[in-house]
Amino acid sequence: MEDSKNRKHISGFYIFLCVVFFAWTGILLWSGLKQFHFSDRLQKEVVELFVEKGGSKADLVNYLQADSSASVFAKKSLSQTNTLSYLIENEGDIPDETESQVVGLVSLFSGKNTNEIFWSTAASQKARELQLFRKSDKKIAQLEETEKTAAKQEQAEEEEEAEKKTETEEEEEAEASQSEEMAVPAQSIVLFQNGSPDITSMNNEKIGQEKGDDTVVVDGKKELAENLNMIRKLKKSYSRSYMLQKFFITDSSTSIDNAVFQPKQLLNMDLTVKKKKEPQILILHTHGASEAFIDSRKGKKEDSIIGVGTELARILSEEYGYQVLHDKTEYDKINGKIDRNKAYNNAYSGLQKTLKKYPSIDIIIDLHRDGVGNDVKRTTVINGKRTAQAMFFNGLSRNASGDIAYLQNDNLQGNLAFSLQLKIAAMERFADFARPVYLKGYRYNMHLRKRYTLIELGNENNTVQEQKNAAAPLAMVIDAVLQGK
Repeated sequence: MEDSKNRKHISGFYIFLCVVFFAWTGILLWSGLKQFHFSDRLQKEVVELFVEKGGSKADLVNYLQADSSASVFAKKSLSQTNTLSYLIENEGDIPDETESQVVGLVSLFSGKNTNEIFWSTAASQKARELQLFRKSDKKIAQLEETEKTAAKQEQAEEEEEAEKKTETEEEEEAEASQSEEMAVPAQSIVLFQNGSPDITSMNNEKIGQEKGDDTVVVDGKKELAENLNMIRKLKKSYSRSYMLQKFFITDSSTSIDNAVFQPKQLLNMDLTVKKKKEPQILILHTHGASEAFIDSRKGKKEDSIIGVGTELARILSEEYGYQVLHDKTEYDKINGKIDRNKAYNNAYSGLQKTLKKYPSIDIIIDLHRDGVGNDVKRTTVINGKRTAQAMFFNGLSRNASGDIAYLQNDNLQGNLAFSLQLKIAAMERFADFARPVYLKGYRYNMHLRKRYTLIELGNENNTVQEQKNAAAPLAMVIDAVLQGK
């Protein structure tokens, strides 16, 4: 009897153990499934966060591993995701290996992507990598596509406008003499020949005879020696990075195409010319009406950038023997008002007429003064006189994303070589007359000639005297390059 009771007691105990065992197993299974579900959800949230944030990998990693309450969640989440951990450790770069190797790698990941497709092939892994870490490239592509569309539309509008201009050109020229208000001012061009009577008494006045002559003595031997050392380094190394760092400034509106900036070619390009009896140098001012100086008299062309151009033309003609055309047309004055936005289009029309009439022109100088919008005055001292500094300027027909297709410039290499060689010629002769060559995005009509340069001479805070003092060293530098001195 007692044995029977003992057996029942043991049997009940076994049943209890079985119940406990199955209950505990159920709890463990339920906990495991819940943990797997929670892990899967965490992984999806991490992936979605990566996709949502886009942009820099480093920024995302710093965010996820920041010293904050979110870092615990982030670290636990990342520890559940072997592939994401791998991407972080390797900065998101999946090596170009065989498909089986990549499949082996991605098989470690148990979750799904946002499209609910398992990562199971090398192709999908590559696509996912792009989606996670190069989302910004898609935005760039969209911007490029938008820009191309806008460019085509702008080109079509320009072609239509050019067609209309061609049809009405003769009519506009006939009306120009009868009306004070005209779309584009009538061209005003003076020919400077060596010893020509066309040079007026005003142009024959020496710079020292003008008002405001202040003589300053400055020793620039140290700076000049540094210039020569920089030039020697460039010519010895032909280093692109050194050239771009020391001799150029790049505006944020453009970008560098390394294929274009070949130091050896730019430095050694032959830009010399033989002097002719026909007009050879053209000086114009795209912003002739709007660029004056701190002490310019209102309405006096001789006190504006046009007056500086007159002095430059005189020196190139009288002292260096070139036949010079000086175009004094105010291309930025339209219907009697300043409109700088259309100035280059108007200048282009004027240039086409001038070059058609004088095909002998080899050199074009678009002379400007810079606009800085502050009180900074850019001067140096040459021959004891305060002199405005010069900055040679190039348009690259290229924005931050790449080449601008509708602004083709077959003379770009010549333009760059011309400005670089002018900069170097200035550095060889003067301590700090020439600032680094400025690179910007558009074309600025520079495609019309190989030896085409845009020069920013001083700024609005310089005096007329300082600007005209710069004409002599500028003429010397131009002649040095054209004659290979």
